Amino acid sequence: MLDFLLAKYTISERASIRRFVAKEISDVEIDTILHAGLCAPSATNKRPFHFLVVRNKGKMQNIIGNNPYAQMLKQAQACIIVCGDKVVQGIPEWLLADCAAATQNMLLAIHAIGLGGVWCGVKQGSDFYKNIVEEFGLPSNIRPVSLVAFGYPGEEKTQPCRFEKSKIHYETW
Repeated sequence: MLDFLLAKYTISERASIRRFVAKEISDVEIDTILHAGLCAPSATNKRPFHFLVVRNKGKMQNIIGNNPYAQMLKQAQACIIVCGDKVVQGIPEWLLADCAAATQNMLLAIHAIGLGGVWCGVKQGSDFYKNIVEEFGLPSNIRPVSLVAFGYPGEEKTQPCRFEKSKIHYETW
């Protein structure tokens, strides 16, 4: 029962945190987050995801460009860029799903260990996408899919109940 309550808390109480305090993230915390990402399910177990860990403030600021949704990188203590290998997972939709599952696992781990984080999408072909590819020298078969900015929370958010019966259908629409 305790496991159920812990899982329910971690999932239902997690919120997107965009403000952070200047406190360093430990290697153990980073490894915990990465382990969670690597435990994500993937289509046909191909596991096409790769994670690029960035702690360098200059590099994080370089990729923001004019993206209004990436401004939290100015305060974040670290970020993880979730990438997918297009050769390993040849079906684009599955690559996106695999990387999304890994991203969600990492966000839940971030919350569970007392940190805060936020998911930032990386639209293919956007300036943000191009900045990431250029700044980190990504090979042509590697596609950045999402970025998770995180750190010690500089804000508190409460999550309203998100259970909506109207979005649930049984057996037919």
